[in-house]
Amino acid sequence: MTGALFDSLFMDERNRLVTELAETFRVPAFLVGGSVRDAVMGRPVRDYDFALGGAVCELPREFSVRSGGTFFWLDRKRQQSRVVTGREGERLTFDFAPFRGDTIREDLNLRDFTVNALALSLIRGEEGLLDPLGGMADIRTGIVRMCSRAAFADDPLRMLRAFRFAATLGFTVEGRTLGEIGREPARLGRVAGERIRDEFFIILGASGIGNSLRSLHRAGLLSHIIPSDLCKGGTNSAPEERIAFAAKVEQLAMDLERLFPVDGRRLRDHLQRQAEGDIPVLSLVKLAALLAGEGWERLVRDTVSRLKLGNKARDALRALCGCMASFPDLPPEGVNERPLYRFFRDRQPAGAEVLLLPLAAGLLSPQLAGRMLSFYVHRYRSADRDLLLSGDEVMALLHIPQGLALGRFMERLREAESMGMVATAGEAREFLLKKQLTEQGLPG
Repeated sequence: MTGALFDSLFMDERNRLVTELAETFRVPAFLVGGSVRDAVMGRPVRDYDFALGGAVCELPREFSVRSGGTFFWLDRKRQQSRVVTGREGERLTFDFAPFRGDTIREDLNLRDFTVNALALSLIRGEEGLLDPLGGMADIRTGIVRMCSRAAFADDPLRMLRAFRFAATLGFTVEGRTLGEIGREPARLGRVAGERIRDEFFIILGASGIGNSLRSLHRAGLLSHIIPSDLCKGGTNSAPEERIAFAAKVEQLAMDLERLFPVDGRRLRDHLQRQAEGDIPVLSLVKLAALLAGEGWERLVRDTVSRLKLGNKARDALRALCGCMASFPDLPPEGVNERPLYRFFRDRQPAGAEVLLLPLAAGLLSPQLAGRMLSFYVHRYRSADRDLLLSGDEVMALLHIPQGLALGRFMERLREAESMGMVATAGEAREFLLKKQLTEQGLPG
């Protein structure tokens, strides 16, 4: 097992380079943590973690030079560094840190969960795979188990990470570990919002969101992620109802190609795009499903603040939850499609995903949703799509400076293109010139 594992991990020349440098600097070095766990499970490994018994500055810097990667400090005080190699789509990360404790075995005992307390010596034949806490057995049985009761006191974020690993690996959090989390869940309230955000959105990105959210709620953690009375019950804000709705929205998102045979795949691909930073659109939709309902404005405001979300994610959450609060009446097909354009325009930066929550709630029929999706996919010109004329071309055509007037004419052009009123650059120029003449003729 160890020999085959070593061979699979060190087929990559960059890992072999780390081995060579460990021998050159004469320091004990081990591949550790999630990279070993994922290799054992047959999962792809793109992030490698190394624990070093010395040369914690020199070895990573030399590795970055010889691998053509980029070196930077993750935590200079703790001497934790990262080297990133490759281009987009081929990018690998290599993290380096000194032993926690005097030896690799002490290091493993101080880690978060047994499935991550694995180490593989970079020197083939020396010690082999180290598993002092039974992590291999827990991988086989699908268990997330704390390394010690001190794990959560050392870093309370690990309480949330337990459920992240359960969600992404398809595991179950072990009973004593659950008990230790439930003993003092308020510890999570002391963790920075950015760190909670990153872990929580990994959970939202995994399948089975209903089970994950229920587990977080029962453990007492959900109220420290979404700081409100969401988790305290009540007639219209009972968490179970909201969690069930989030699960229903997730199921709907998995069924798009059956519901919309023509455009469902395009919507599915849209949901995989990044809404903001590393947050996929679908994960933001699942969060919106949890927040939608009575008091959604306050829930969105408090959650955005707690998780340190940016303005784009905030505005998208408002648009998604707002559609549940008040879905507009739209005219029958073929009567006037301008309301469709204005519906999507007024809900930017959200896009076609605004259809999912009202569809799951029964506020929107599949037939109307299909019509709206078709308009969005085939005709709507969103703010991130190029128009027939650029801003510079419009300024030159109309002899106007950059400013409010330009924005107004660009919006008119965007609507005209979406409505099929113009289809070429020449038609766009004629349309804008006519609009300018009309507006100049209006009384001030």
